[in-house]
Amino acid sequence: MPTFEKLSREDVSDILEAKRRGRTKSPRQRVLERYKEQLMALEVGEGMEVTLEPTDNRQTVKNRLRRAAADLGYQIEFIRSRKVIRIHRVS
Repeated sequence: MPTFEKLSREDVSDILEAKRRGRTKSPRQRVLERYKEQLMALEVGEGMEVTLEPTDNRQTVKNRLRRAAADLGYQIEFIRSRKVIRIHRVS
């Protein structure tokens, strides 16, 4: 069964605008943008808890979080836990 995902108006607008310009974002770039959006909501000292789906790979999610934080110029640290990924923004 395919996975269905509703696109926001902003997502549709971005896709159509990129198509008009002849450049569309790769699926990897779109995923990274979503991670960045989540991290932008964090102030220094705040944290976030990420609950994984059964199909998610823990290390992949952590790597994406690291990459998104680096792109934003944020420094994050992971807090050890078993069932979820916990992070906090250091700077």
